[in-house]
Amino acid sequence: MAGDNSERVETSSRTRSFTGCATCRRRHVKCDEGHPTCSMCSSSGLSCAGYKKDVFFDARNPNSGVRFRRPPLTEDERQRMSQWLISAAPPKSTNQLLLTIDEESEKYKPSPEGLQLSFGPFGVFQVQLEQDKPASPDDPLPPVEEYEDASTSSPSQDMSQVLEIFPITSEFSQWSPGFMQSLLEQPDQGSSPLSPDLLGMTMDQTHVDTSVLPREYQLTNFLSESYCNLMSPTSLTSPPSLTRAIPQDAVFLLKHYSSTVISLMTPVRHKKTPWHILFIPHVKECLAALALGEDMSHASLCNFYGTLAISAFSLGGISRSEKWLEQGETYLQRAREHAKLMLMTAYDIPKPAKYKAILMAILTMVQVSNFSGRGDRHQTEIYFLEAEKLIRLKGLKRKKSRKVRLLHHCYVFERMFHESIFICGANSVQRRHVRRAVESSGLSRCSVDGLSFRLYKWQNLEQEMLRVRDREEGENDLHLERPGLFSATLYPEIYGVPEPWVLLLSLVIRLGVEKDESEQEPNGNGLNLKDYISRAKALEDYINQMQRPKEAFFMTHQSSIDQHILETMLEAMRHALAIYFYRRIYDLNASMLQDKVASVRDCLLQCEYADSSVVHGSAGFIWPAFIAACEAEDPEVQKSFSAWFDISAQRSGLSCFKQTLISIEKIWEEKRRAQGRSFTWLDLMRRAGSQQQGLVV
Repeated sequence: MAGDNSERVETSSRTRSFTGCATCRRRHVKCDEGHPTCSMCSSSGLSCAGYKKDVFFDARNPNSGVRFRRPPLTEDERQRMSQWLISAAPPKSTNQLLLTIDEESEKYKPSPEGLQLSFGPFGVFQVQLEQDKPASPDDPLPPVEEYEDASTSSPSQDMSQVLEIFPITSEFSQWSPGFMQSLLEQPDQGSSPLSPDLLGMTMDQTHVDTSVLPREYQLTNFLSESYCNLMSPTSLTSPPSLTRAIPQDAVFLLKHYSSTVISLMTPVRHKKTPWHILFIPHVKECLAALALGEDMSHASLCNFYGTLAISAFSLGGISRSEKWLEQGETYLQRAREHAKLMLMTAYDIPKPAKYKAILMAILTMVQVSNFSGRGDRHQTEIYFLEAEKLIRLKGLKRKKSRKVRLLHHCYVFERMFHESIFICGANSVQRRHVRRAVESSGLSRCSVDGLSFRLYKWQNLEQEMLRVRDREEGENDLHLERPGLFSATLYPEIYGVPEPWVLLLSLVIRLGVEKDESEQEPNGNGLNLKDYISRAKALEDYINQMQRPKEAFFMTHQSSIDQHILETMLEAMRHALAIYFYRRIYDLNASMLQDKVASVRDCLLQCEYADSSVVHGSAGFIWPAFIAACEAEDPEVQKSFSAWFDISAQRSGLSCFKQTLISIEKIWEEKRRAQGRSFTWLDLMRRAGSQQQGLVV
């Protein structure tokens, strides 16, 4: 909106909007949106805090057809920008540049591609001396098999095409917001992924001159006790590596993440998953903010670099390129540094970042730790505990939006699989710290479930599972302690899994904890033998009677192939849950479970035959594959599982599949050495726990 009086209208004709100055919005009063300051603040004797940077059109009078465009910069920034432009293009130099353009234009013959001339501020006057044919942004991404050629090229050689389409030659070109939006359209919305030869932008070309920006970062001192065990900070200032430059390969890595890596997180293919509506848009905003020279929170930068790290590791595995793996290590280190600084101030007042941004960053670090193989289960455990602490202190007490609930579901789903395997840290220092932090805050009353994985005192499981839970219980029973039905659950939408299936896994985990407590403290407060057997029998019956969801459950999915894959995945989970129950609760001999082991193997092969292009790496597949493979005794069945993990590793490029297979092969080797003794993954996990090492799964 211009500051000219002729463009103003009567205050009475204006409608209430969300575009007023920050001061008026905070006071909940109507703002006339004057520039550089509004008259409401002036008449009240207050300091006008200015306006949010945004571009929009404002039709003051619908009948006049006049529309005003608000500039995205503040008055002070626009003045400084104008001064810079004037000094960068004095009259004599401008005339000389125009003459140069005329001379260079005469040297080129007419061609269908046209002539690119861009030089000076915003790339207006720069002459492109070599007229190479620019590659189309719609060039398709080569097949997976062709990624092997990428091993001979550096990831820093990949953005020449982007530079030809969107020149970034002037230090002020970062002020164009449409630049990143054009690059980051989803591949499934009409544009194909960029080719691997796209990323030759250097750091010098993309470095942002932050001297023109008004805001600066300030850090306060706080570090959670549990995170100190993971990475103790040496100072409270950002390390030199935490630059505000645009990563040269970010666009290509985000394309690969969107088109390939997301299929590892979820087996569903609709566009309403948390990754489509939360994670990817947030990372795009970070990239655009870097291009604009904006300051960002450490939470946003952690999420940004963590996402790039996952994608780079995936590309490195697919192409067998050490350079991509090194790039992934670089981004992972940056993500860890930002995570460290983020957790120092995560609970400060005023808050340094939004709750969703912090939780997304922690979940991204969980995903990096899980998928990259750069770490062990103890490191993943610490990130999970940080997420739990944040949710219990900041998330449960609030009214939860749909996006917040999506993030909570992502945390719980991944936490359950982690908890089922990582059994050696039930009373660790980090877990005790989280319990003390929540209890001392007085917010433990917001949690419907207990702060440790102990069994809820239900009597009739069949009746309890049919009980309808209200909204408070459904949303604040974080770790699914109490049986019951919750109609607003989001697990089917995110993972294609009914909530009762996740709830049963939680109940088996909790009964296993009771068993461990009783063995360690026979005279403790745990379940007596009669109650233990009664509850175990109830769980056994319910697991064996589990029914596949009705066809209406799969109505949201697009094709019959997708529906078949989801049905088969659920069947694999059902058999794996039974295997997990019998080994964890009854310690049944593995020879009695081989039919269920073979059933899980057959489910994996069915999905392979149904659609060999699918990356079968979602959490819904890797967990049942691990549980069943550990109990496989037939050499041919073992070979089938090994082949599945190898193929998944090749398609996804992520080392977690290879690392999991290594753990499974250790178990097979231990079984051969045991000479008939019933050796399980539990034994290996306990042994690894006593050595302060985690089993990679």
